Amino acid sequence: MGAVERVDSCPGVRVSETRQHSARKTVERLLRLQKVTSKLSQALTPDQVAGVIVQQAGPAMGAIDCTIYLMEEQGLRLVRVEGIPAVDLETWGCLPVDAPVPVAEAARLGEPVWVESLASLRERYPFTHDKQLSNQRAWASLPLEVERRVLGVLTLGFERERGFAEEDRDFACLVARQCAQALERAHLYARERELREQAERARAEAEEHRRLLELEHLRLKAVLQQLPQAVILAEAPSGRMMMGNEQVARLNGGPIPGDWNLEEDLVAVSGFHADGRLYEPHEWPLVRALTQGETIRGEVLDVQRQDGSRLSLSVSAGPVKDTEGRVTAAVALLEDITERLRLEKSLRQGEAVFRRIMESDMMGLAFTDKDGVIHEANAAFLALVGYSRQEMERGALQWGVLVPAEGKDAGRRKQIELLARGVLTAFEMELVRGDGRRVPVLTGAAQVEDLERVISFVLDLTDLKRAEGAVRFLATASRVLGQSLEVSDATLQHVAGLASVSVASWCVIDLVTPEGGLRRAAAAHEDPSREPRLWRAWPTPSMHDSGGPLLQALHSGEPLLFHDFRAETWRQVSSGFVPLEQVMEAGEVCSVMVVPLRSHERVLGLVTLGACRPRGCLCPEDLSMGQELAHRLAAALESSRLFLESQRAVRLRDEFLAVASHELKTPLTPLRLQLQGLRRVVESQVNEPVSPERVLRVVRGCESQVRKLAGLVNDLLDVAKLAQGRLPLHLEEVDLRAVARDVLEQLSAEASRVECRVELGDGSPVVGRWDRLRLEQVVTNLLTNALKYGAGRPVHVRVGWENGLAKLSVRDEGIGIAPEHRGRIFGKFERAVSERHYGGLGLGLHITQQIVSALGGSILLESEVGRGSTFTVELPPDA
Repeated sequence: MGAVERVDSCPGVRVSETRQHSARKTVERLLRLQKVTSKLSQALTPDQVAGVIVQQAGPAMGAIDCTIYLMEEQGLRLVRVEGIPAVDLETWGCLPVDAPVPVAEAARLGEPVWVESLASLRERYPFTHDKQLSNQRAWASLPLEVERRVLGVLTLGFERERGFAEEDRDFACLVARQCAQALERAHLYARERELREQAERARAEAEEHRRLLELEHLRLKAVLQQLPQAVILAEAPSGRMMMGNEQVARLNGGPIPGDWNLEEDLVAVSGFHADGRLYEPHEWPLVRALTQGETIRGEVLDVQRQDGSRLSLSVSAGPVKDTEGRVTAAVALLEDITERLRLEKSLRQGEAVFRRIMESDMMGLAFTDKDGVIHEANAAFLALVGYSRQEMERGALQWGVLVPAEGKDAGRRKQIELLARGVLTAFEMELVRGDGRRVPVLTGAAQVEDLERVISFVLDLTDLKRAEGAVRFLATASRVLGQSLEVSDATLQHVAGLASVSVASWCVIDLVTPEGGLRRAAAAHEDPSREPRLWRAWPTPSMHDSGGPLLQALHSGEPLLFHDFRAETWRQVSSGFVPLEQVMEAGEVCSVMVVPLRSHERVLGLVTLGACRPRGCLCPEDLSMGQELAHRLAAALESSRLFLESQRAVRLRDEFLAVASHELKTPLTPLRLQLQGLRRVVESQVNEPVSPERVLRVVRGCESQVRKLAGLVNDLLDVAKLAQGRLPLHLEEVDLRAVARDVLEQLSAEASRVECRVELGDGSPVVGRWDRLRLEQVVTNLLTNALKYGAGRPVHVRVGWENGLAKLSVRDEGIGIAPEHRGRIFGKFERAVSERHYGGLGLGLHITQQIVSALGGSILLESEVGRGSTFTVELPPDA
């Protein structure tokens, strides 16, 4: 009976061992599947998914090599290989779906293909007889299928011949399904990103079209506002006014109502024909153009306004028709000719009135003979062209001398027009003054006294041209500055170049650096050969100098204007001895304007403009142009700064979200695995008690992960409280040394794990009125930081009194902190090294600093790269 009992008990033991082996194998597979799934969940692109599959999925199923084929329109394309030399795959890069090979069969049928040996492969697929393949192998081709769509094929190669058990096939198919789902998710993510980019481009194009339409509308309104005539655009058939410029309001004697229309408002206006008859409503030119499609040109009428005054108008009107010839609107041009008629009446009063005009300084007037010699001119004309009356009387003043060489041909054409018409329409040109400078003028002429003499008028357009040039320059500069949200030195150089060829002879832009100094950002000269000298020689004052005009202008915000910039002025401006010839040519006369760049009381830099003859000198009227340029530069620089800061804030937010999700997930994974393992043990030992030591070990591991998770959550809660400006403190008598000792005991296991020896110096108690929990948090953060970055080396903790302040120092001998990172490591979500290597939310030092500040103390950092860091906390005895 004893022997029988032994025989009967052996199968039970073998069954138990088989079950345990099966359970272990199942656990191992689940762990491998979990690892593959975890890696796949982090892959975002199809290429990344393929990389994870060949690097993780193959080894997870025991394969020695792995390939990924993706389905395309032309067939199957090999995208990733692991474990096979590239030379062995030269003929396998692209395969048609109907190819007689396992890969194509798996894609074609959507079913796995299992090949247990090379002989089996040769027998099933004769196509492979002449292919170089390793002997004694097994293969598996698994379709990557999602919702009956084959996305690709995963091919696994095994080291030797083998059979595929049902659980092996199920596991392989399960891994393939996970890979297929990850690949589909990556395709969807890529498609979503592509659609978002397309939508963004479409939105940008629509916005650009809208902006262009608005710009064209604004241009049309601007053109209408610049016209000297009043313009009315009325809608058909309602007669509602769609658009009108400011001249309409001037003619009306007041603003035009927004709901103005012909039927209601035109009746209230009194208009008179040349013979004195009153205009009927249907006789008005705009009404005829709107209702009858008639075109009226230069119809003269008198209008009596509401205030009783009368105007003489020249009215032209015409219909606006659509493509089918229907009248959709009408436009009317109204020119006030009252003054012109009055002037014509005045001109008829005779020579006395004309002589008075000659003697006035309203415009330059001159009489010229048929040879172009000026025999008579008023003072305004002589002052404009820079000749004296004596020179004119000697016959030295001639139009041939005043007209520049490039204007001779145009002058001859104008002379032909004058001879043909007797009148020369006013036009713009340049005249050469007696001193060689050029002056822009508006001129016109008419023949008098039996065609023997010509009277000409000239109006000085210097100020107008200067203003127009300034407006064009500012508009162009604004367009250049607005081309990008980031204002680079190249953009500033472009603006300086525009200034040097339009409103000045040269331009220099200096910007304040973050360190408080000035740096040269741009310098341009109308003579490119002199630009390097300008870069080098124009002074850049130090921000620490006590005086100097440039520094005073920078600090005061008031512009400077040097009308006559010579050696004396140069010595005032240049703090060092740099010869004036480095900036200006010998004998050159220049004027210089210096305008500070400021934004919201912030000093940004200086912009300097210099004008040299023959361009002309800068005058007080140009200060407004310089200040407007400085304002636009400052606004662009400020916008660029805000843009860069916003980009950095968005980047920090994204980095934090990625790190936070990873850090919060890190303790959950081992917690879940430990609980799952404990559950499997309990389930496998239904009738047997579970070892208390094993349960305690799992519970301690779970408690450790829960503490980590709670610490992360508490850090986030503290940051939220700090952001809201509330950090509650519970003050009591606390021994800082005792707090440090308790924290060291709590972290002793962690110190042992990272092989760090933590030393706490001896000393007497350090008692103060503080918040114990917050002090524990400070010590914990500093010590955890030291253990993390100084792993494997001693950590030194010191507590004591110094100069009436409680002092806590934590020194490690780890990697240290580079100087460029020390200023920001106390910031929110900041770290000096990559989170990939050390983890964490980047909140510990930030929370520590905020707690120390709330307790009235300070925290200092001393560090040297490669030799460790020392954090020192100083607290007053009573917070």
